[in-house]
Amino acid sequence: MTAKTHASIQDLYNVPDDGKAEIVNGELVLMSPTGDITSSAGGTIYASLRQYQYTTKHGRAYPDNAGFVVDLPNRGSFSPDAAFYVGPRAGG
Repeated sequence: MTAKTHASIQDLYNVPDDGKAEIVNGELVLMSPTGDITSSAGGTIYASLRQYQYTTKHGRAYPDNAGFVVDLPNRGSFSPDAAFYVGPRAGG
């Protein structure tokens, strides 16, 4: 029997440039691209978050394909369609 290795953040960096992935249940899961309605909604949300960032001078808005390292049940990372973050910069 072979031991299963858990995916790491480094594995996310090794996903081809045109791909998107998340770590779910310790495994690297490739994500499908979004469609018309979902992409449009994500763009609208990002634009609103970006305006909020400029207005309040607080936090940072991110569009699709930004990856976040998290410590959630069954989840090591996620890449939302739009996000707003108020923590310190992580680099990269």
